[in-house]
Amino acid sequence: MPRALLRSATVALAALTLTGCSLWHFDFGRAGVRADAGATDVAAAERALRHRRWPVAVTYAEQAVARDATDGSRRALLGTAYMRAGRFRSAAQAFDDALALRQADGATALHLTLAQIASGQHDAALATLSRYAALVPVADRGLALALAGEPGQGVEVLMAAMRVPGADARTRQNLALALALAGEWPDAFFIVGLDLPPAQARRRILDWMRFARPSGPAEQVATLMKITPAIDPGQPQDLALQRGAPTAVEVAAR
Repeated sequence: MPRALLRSATVALAALTLTGCSLWHFDFGRAGVRADAGATDVAAAERALRHRRWPVAVTYAEQAVARDATDGSRRALLGTAYMRAGRFRSAAQAFDDALALRQADGATALHLTLAQIASGQHDAALATLSRYAALVPVADRGLALALAGEPGQGVEVLMAAMRVPGADARTRQNLALALALAGEWPDAFFIVGLDLPPAQARRRILDWMRFARPSGPAEQVATLMKITPAIDPGQPQDLALQRGAPTAVEVAAR
């Protein structure tokens, strides 16, 4: 997109500039886990997450799932624990299982997408974004598309989001990063400058130049989420979801 057109589409937003905006917002809070014998494990996993004790969170979340394999919220909690521990492939499996067991929600779909990107499953990530497009916030979906290897599509989605009244700094910065990943550096610098003073904008662009050349599939997602990738032995076999098994809702209805 020509820079003049990009400027005309965004200059009206310049008065809304903010500093210190965040590209991602993740809510890893509790999501309606049913109370039963595993409630203690759920609470312990959540407590460990709050205290950034990732391996401990994984252990308790796995125990909670082992007690009730049909509870989608426990699977989502397990995915969160795996994700924060840097075990992206296991996280993708857990989030996928969660979506199979309960009503789909945008947060879980986005987390699944990011875990798939970080574990090198770009085609699967794009399929997830397509399937849950109506649920994932547009600002997040556009950047996820760019991270999954489709920066042009990401820019298109985010440009549309920029035209919506009330578009915020996070939307603008996600657009700037998508433009950077598409190689549109002058436009990316212009958008970054709507929210940051010139010196900070230059530093951000320099950081993104390094970010745009990752050494592995996990690096970009890990950097954005401030996660340290770890060796992933995979989810324990006895936690594998039996597809077609009754869901938590169906069990409760019996």
